[in-house]
Amino acid sequence: MFWQTLRNSMSRRQLAAAAMCFVLGGGAMTASAETASNRPEQAGGIADKPYLTTLGQGAILGGYMDMEFEWTDDGSTFDQHRFVPFITGHVSDRVTVSAEIEFEHGGNPDADGEVKLEYAVMDFRMSEGLQFRGGVLLSPLGSFNLLHDSPLNDLTARPVVSRHLIPSTLSESGMGFFGTMYPGEESVFSYQAYLVNGFDEGIISGDPGSEKLRVRGGRGSQKQDNNDDKSIVARAGFSPTLGANLGLSVHSGKYDNAGDHRLTITALDAKWSFGALELQGEAAMVNADVDQVAMPTLAEKQSGVYGQVNYHLLHDAALAGSVFTAVARVDWIDYDTDQDGDTEEGFTLGLNFRPTEETVFKMDYNWAWQTPVGGEKGDAEGRFFFSFATYF
Repeated sequence: MFWQTLRNSMSRRQLAAAAMCFVLGGGAMTASAETASNRPEQAGGIADKPYLTTLGQGAILGGYMDMEFEWTDDGSTFDQHRFVPFITGHVSDRVTVSAEIEFEHGGNPDADGEVKLEYAVMDFRMSEGLQFRGGVLLSPLGSFNLLHDSPLNDLTARPVVSRHLIPSTLSESGMGFFGTMYPGEESVFSYQAYLVNGFDEGIISGDPGSEKLRVRGGRGSQKQDNNDDKSIVARAGFSPTLGANLGLSVHSGKYDNAGDHRLTITALDAKWSFGALELQGEAAMVNADVDQVAMPTLAEKQSGVYGQVNYHLLHDAALAGSVFTAVARVDWIDYDTDQDGDTEEGFTLGLNFRPTEETVFKMDYNWAWQTPVGGEKGDAEGRFFFSFATYF
């Protein structure tokens, strides 16, 4: 068996990476107790980056980059979207420091660029099931926020629900605990739970009388909380067997300066692999406690979902390990579930080519429709993307 050959010849970390690559490549694999105990908490997560290994000590570098060509009816543009170095330092057998620095759109703030610390954490390992983490955290709200690296994803643009309701990429200052356990021969259970500063009043945008609830605008400060209440963010993940993953997560805390009003976001995520076919999706719901007297038209509830189908072609055949993937994704988001309209829908078709698992060329077309409050669905807006992304 292919997997048995790998198991006899590879280290724990290499074996875990091979599991990720094999699943993404669409292969079928028989799990075992040893397989489960070697699987990472999340393939592609902080502890499972390419070229970052838990063997030995010292600082290790890696990262990824992506670039896009976008064409619409209004014109076309190249976008050097992201250049993201990873740094991991093994301070001791128990202490690890990991960081990710993101340069967006060239990094020049005078030209709409940005440089930011995506995450920077110290992990202290007491046991595999109980580990401390503190710093600038990549919040475990849904799986996409944890697995948002461009080379991991098969389409250029991120799902709408994962951008606006989660919203990725969500980084917050805080600390807490995480761990991984193995309840069965083939199963893996993982958890993360942290106290963080949370969101702020930026979740409410617009002029007085026309306020809108827009969670993405309320991502809080990494320096100082705007109130004395700390938010909790937590996720529980379960993989019953290799290729199947389920997750439930929540983020809840006071968002206003006075600490009187609570924002709660819940999310469900799932991914299954059946040979060459993959199904994945994520759903989120927002509940905001708002001042309905001062802002009677402001939405209190929002919801959204995406579903995606990936089908891998020509793996380990004509292209000697290279793989094409056909992709279809449906997006839907409702910015106010208590009234008609204020929705956004999308449909994307794509085809990508991976000469290796770390590098991908993507070509996709996205249709998007918006429906205003009390209005009718507008005409489709189309976007064509050609992009590439690679780890290094």
